[in-house]
Amino acid sequence: MKYDCLVIGGGISGMTSAIIMAKKGYHTAILEKSHSLGPTIRGFERQGLFFDTGFHYTGGFNNGEPLDVFFRYLGLSDKLEKRPLDEEGFDSFRCLQPAFEFLFPYGYDRIREKLAQVFKKDLAAIDIYLKTVRKIYNSQPYINLDIRMDSGLGSVHGASLKTFLDDITGNEMLKCVLSMHYLLYGVLPDEAPFALHALVAGSYYESANSVKGGGLALANAFQTRLQELGVDTYCGSEVTEICLLNDNSVSGVRCGEDEILYCQKCVSTIHPQALIKILPDSAFRPFYRKRVQTLEDTFSALIVYAKSSQLLDTLDRTNFFLFPEMALRNTEMSGPIEENPMFIARARADDGKMQQDGCIIICPTPHLRSESRTTLFEETNSLDYDSLKNHLGRAIIAHVENSYPELEGKLTIADCATPLTLQKITNSPFGSLYGVKHKIDQYNPLPLTKIKNLVLAGQSIIAPGVFGATTSGFLACGSILGHDTIIKELRQCL
Repeated sequence: MKYDCLVIGGGISGMTSAIIMAKKGYHTAILEKSHSLGPTIRGFERQGLFFDTGFHYTGGFNNGEPLDVFFRYLGLSDKLEKRPLDEEGFDSFRCLQPAFEFLFPYGYDRIREKLAQVFKKDLAAIDIYLKTVRKIYNSQPYINLDIRMDSGLGSVHGASLKTFLDDITGNEMLKCVLSMHYLLYGVLPDEAPFALHALVAGSYYESANSVKGGGLALANAFQTRLQELGVDTYCGSEVTEICLLNDNSVSGVRCGEDEILYCQKCVSTIHPQALIKILPDSAFRPFYRKRVQTLEDTFSALIVYAKSSQLLDTLDRTNFFLFPEMALRNTEMSGPIEENPMFIARARADDGKMQQDGCIIICPTPHLRSESRTTLFEETNSLDYDSLKNHLGRAIIAHVENSYPELEGKLTIADCATPLTLQKITNSPFGSLYGVKHKIDQYNPLPLTKIKNLVLAGQSIIAPGVFGATTSGFLACGSILGHDTIIKELRQCL
């Protein structure tokens, strides 16, 4: 079978890339290792309650904002219904030692006003921080459609988030509040480039929305659009080789042992270390291969899917960020559960028909290749594994209930996920939450490669989350079709 374009990986970035290429007349197909497209965001049902996975909310999605424009271009807007989070407090920050709480609003004026009310002596630092985030965010091609691509992508190097905050204020609690959203991209403040923080957090500072039906609705919207455009999908198809011609250009991909699909263009959205394994050794120089093989991944997580027989109204349109202390000392997150920060989001169905409520608790933990990882998770089918998983799940719930008295006695385990679960579901080699780290002095692969007709997309390439993955799809396809062409068409969607 011959295609104009083959897309390896059927996640957000892969489906975005396939839609763009199909819209431009390319006969396109997606190859996805899992048995369905968008496997990480589809969620699942347990005990009569639906739990989201991989997607809980996103930024930059209000009318006219970047993700809204992207979805209009992709033909998804009429298939999705936005669910705005609380503009006065879409994220709730709680520190245990010392006790402190802050409701994080969206909208720059609102953010400035609320921060100034709490941190009265730090208004100058607050203004510098918000001005710099906004400037960097709006200087990115595709986010700002008036910026030419030849101006280059914003650097992920330079000052770290921690260094930037240390330079503008000595208020440790303010620094903790301003860096809390590192949990959404998986790089600690001392390693995260401030530019990465501005790109991710800046989108939430504009707006915060979920969608009715959660990640499953998003995955179904993508799938419907792909069908409308005639994109072929090969689910349960693992790519075992990218075939190259003598001039180092892509000719096709091999699935399994025998089947070969031929193509003129190829977009890979899989983890860079998985990509290296399916390319001939001669495709890259040894130095480049070694650099890719030693890229550091973001942390993984223990995830508890909890049910409640009572309504969890405190989680209505607001997510919780729980920090044990304001100093982020547990850099590898390998100590006791109680020392780790946690993210908590509601899980109740949108239609209100279910009698139960629930929440998702995400507790960062080292990924499977981390040097600090213990040998806790080795066998997914062993009794010891199940017992340990439930033990840790109960410990997480106990800690959350102790930290939030309003939840005390309301939560029980419906299911748990570990780094091994994430490794299987996300096809990430080490079960990391957000793929490869975007950290200072780590040179991640860019969309363009030295292999002719092969471009890269995905959260390891540009940024994590629905916003980052979608943006990476546009950048990859712009490298093939011409950035000026895509940006001009995006402007027409404003």
